[in-house]
Amino acid sequence: MGLNANLLRAITRKGYSVPTPIQRKAIPLILDKRDVVGMARTGSGKTAAFVIPMIERLRAHSARVGARALILSPSRELALQTLKVVKEFGKGTDLKCVLLVGGDSLEEQFASMASNPDIIIATPGRFLHLKVEMRLDLSSIRYVVFDEADRLFEMGFAAQLTEILHALPQNRQTLLFSATLPSSLVEFARAGLQEPSLVRLDAESKVSPDLQSAFFSVKGGEKEGALLHLLHDVIKIPTGLPEGVTELYEEKPSKKRKRDGERSGREKPTDHSTIIFAATKHHVEYLANLLQHAGFAVSYVYGALDQLARRIQVENFRRGRTHILVVTDVAARGIDMPLLQNVINFDFPPQPKVYVHRVGRTARAGQKGWSYSLVRDSDAPYLLDLQLFLGRKLVVGRESDSPSFNDEVVVGSLQRSEVEPNVDWVNRVLEDSEDLAMLRRVSVKAEKLYIKTRNAASASSAHRARDMVKSAAWTELHPLFNEELADKESARAAMLAKISGFKPQETIFEIGPSGKSTKNVAAEAVRGFRTRVAPRRITAEELEKKKAEENGESGSEGEDGENHEIFEDEDEDGDEVDGMEDDDEEEELEVTVSNTATSKKGQTKESFQDSEVFMSYTPRTLNTAEERGYGVHSGSTANFITAARDVTMDLTNDEGAKAFGEPTRSKMRWDKKLNKYVSRDNDEDGTRGAKMIRGESGVKIAASFSSGRFDRWRQANRLGNMPHIGEIEKSQLARQAGAPTGGARYKHKKEQAPKEADKFRDDYHVRKKRVAEAKEKRIGIYKDGAGKHEIKSADDIRKDRKIMEQKRAKNARPEAKRGRKKPKQK
Repeated sequence: MGLNANLLRAITRKGYSVPTPIQRKAIPLILDKRDVVGMARTGSGKTAAFVIPMIERLRAHSARVGARALILSPSRELALQTLKVVKEFGKGTDLKCVLLVGGDSLEEQFASMASNPDIIIATPGRFLHLKVEMRLDLSSIRYVVFDEADRLFEMGFAAQLTEILHALPQNRQTLLFSATLPSSLVEFARAGLQEPSLVRLDAESKVSPDLQSAFFSVKGGEKEGALLHLLHDVIKIPTGLPEGVTELYEEKPSKKRKRDGERSGREKPTDHSTIIFAATKHHVEYLANLLQHAGFAVSYVYGALDQLARRIQVENFRRGRTHILVVTDVAARGIDMPLLQNVINFDFPPQPKVYVHRVGRTARAGQKGWSYSLVRDSDAPYLLDLQLFLGRKLVVGRESDSPSFNDEVVVGSLQRSEVEPNVDWVNRVLEDSEDLAMLRRVSVKAEKLYIKTRNAASASSAHRARDMVKSAAWTELHPLFNEELADKESARAAMLAKISGFKPQETIFEIGPSGKSTKNVAAEAVRGFRTRVAPRRITAEELEKKKAEENGESGSEGEDGENHEIFEDEDEDGDEVDGMEDDDEEEELEVTVSNTATSKKGQTKESFQDSEVFMSYTPRTLNTAEERGYGVHSGSTANFITAARDVTMDLTNDEGAKAFGEPTRSKMRWDKKLNKYVSRDNDEDGTRGAKMIRGESGVKIAASFSSGRFDRWRQANRLGNMPHIGEIEKSQLARQAGAPTGGARYKHKKEQAPKEADKFRDDYHVRKKRVAEAKEKRIGIYKDGAGKHEIKSADDIRKDRKIMEQKRAKNARPEAKRGRKKPKQK
């Protein structure tokens, strides 16, 4: 491949085989300066696949002004991880790399950009902010990477990407990488790809073969108890801080002294490291506080958290200071957690590709891992969508003797005897702690909004989910537990069902001595009413006879001559099949459930399409469930297939439309806050009442992006005009701006003694301790000791004597007589 020795050594240090399949296919294409769209399973080395050729092409720092490479990431944590990989592979080179993410100081990022970086790693929002604020010229960029491209091109970053892409040069090399990319590149047309090469690996095995998955059916009110049961009894996470950890970091680490020797050591989470994914930030706060109350060592991260706090929380988990990390989907993509053992989906993901990214945090690089998912009845359609997307067999309950947790979707319930005590404990804690109860109420409200805004499951999965949830296998014990526990749970469930279904044969009017001789008018009236109204009881013989008749007449016509045969998606063994095989893809494209619909009377209605002569706009080999799951604008009604069927070209109004062929939307919606109809375009560009301005590309961007902070910072640092693209860089400019230039910087080494402690101040004891330390170290005014009463050593006595002798000798010198005039020379 023409890679230099430094990069090959870097690959070996990172632990990759030399090289991985995605690197073998993508790196030669990238080195040939071709646009590449790369898709591979999580943990397969995609980051190295675009970082290695980037360093190979740039090689050394350019003295001319202008960045040459841009890497865009959807989250701050992923951008920070990419920076670490670039530095690892860039050892031995003088390439300059900067990180631009939200939450960091804008002034520091101004200084970094003034140092003429070669590589920019950024999130779209902050990079667009600096581009507008600093009036950056991006014409020098030749290498653009969209990491997790499907996430970047979703609606949340549409305006930012449009503005950034408009400023990039046309002759750039564009790379798109993600673990979930659709085969159709129509959705990435805005990226400006030019004859791209598509590299899709592991499309069939979307998750790691070393990953074992388990899905547990739970009730909505018992999710917290089920989570505690998983942590205590299944994963067996110990309570308290991990072994060897005394405290957690809650503040920024000091640069002068290391608080712990492990801070500079190798990243190593604990053997019980677990990530719990929740729906919203309110769920994260509630679960983190609940688990901390239960005694677990917990870290938590969500998007609205302060950037410094996010780094500290992730650092605590990486260093093995906590066992559990509770997060939203902000940590689902690309974050590399070494030796991560378990992933728990507390809230089931609404999209199949989100599940792929979540469980991809474990079972990476040949390691084993487990994923556990809690599935409520309302989440069953999403579970079936995931089953179709993965293309695996669905096993519900204990219908299989030896299910495979690697290759099958195995669903079952947890142990009721263990879940119920945890549920009771959670209820007691909520009663005792008003703070936890308040967090729970907030999370319940957030969940209602989350359910309203999440993508809808497919209609076919919703139809299949009804029958699956009603079946007895849905509540059977999961095959993860042994047969003995399953028998106990079955007996317990049967006993509870018998008790709950008990109905006495007599009413209150019939209680008392019974018999023919007993004359009770009320009892006789009730018995007579029961014989007239109550249904007739069916004996066991009649029931067996009825079953035999049904088995013998199944599939035959009834008395009325109509066909009552029931069509079900089941194979000969009774296992459900997905119904979305390649031969039936076209049928699935045109009809939501199937091409044959059963009428109320049981009659079937044939489709108008003839499979022999019908020509479709999509290839027959296209997997509909896979494309729906991989779609950028995910949702049952917002994927490429439905968009291609419903799209209309507005040729008469192409100038007013946002893009050629994109229909103009004149529909309005009712705004509750404004109490009037507003345009739906406001939903897409994100205005919603905020002050916006038109960018260079014509899209609306936030007016706060151009606030004048850069001009004020430039004047404060006494900087002149910034150099233009192509000019020779000025090293003194970066040094004057305070940016790191790589040379040695002056460090203050002066030590000053603290002031004397004041007993009337609140920090008297703290200052007294500092003064004592200064006296002990002989700092400042205490360099000669604490005072006259100090016991001096022999060396101190000799030193004092020497000083006194020098003073006497100095004072004994004869002074020059003043007023004496020098004799004049003749």
